[in-house]
Amino acid sequence: MSDRIIQNIPDALHPFFWEYDVETLDIYNDADVIMARIMERGSWQAMTWLRKAFSNAELKAFLQKKGRKILPLRELNYWAMICGIPAETRKQWIKAAQKKNSIWHRRYAH
Repeated sequence: MSDRIIQNIPDALHPFFWEYDVETLDIYNDADVIMARIMERGSWQAMTWLRKAFSNAELKAFLQKKGRKILPLRELNYWAMICGIPAETRKQWIKAAQKKNSIWHRRYAH
């Protein structure tokens, strides 16, 4: 059992998890889903809640393990900076993400 104070996702943040039964989302077991969604799409209120719900170490671990592979570039850079990821590491993550997503940058949009 964690000493985490926040146990549930507040009602105001439920719209961010529209495809889930929010009552069954577990802040411990579904932490990656919760962090990814709020980091990618969250309002200021949601981001503030995320910083209270999870420690900086937990957010940083998520970024290192999964977030750097799935977050959009802008959000990745923002959260990495907020969590204290060194600038050189952020640059490497952004560069790797740009290479991975380069096909989308070359597409022709009507």
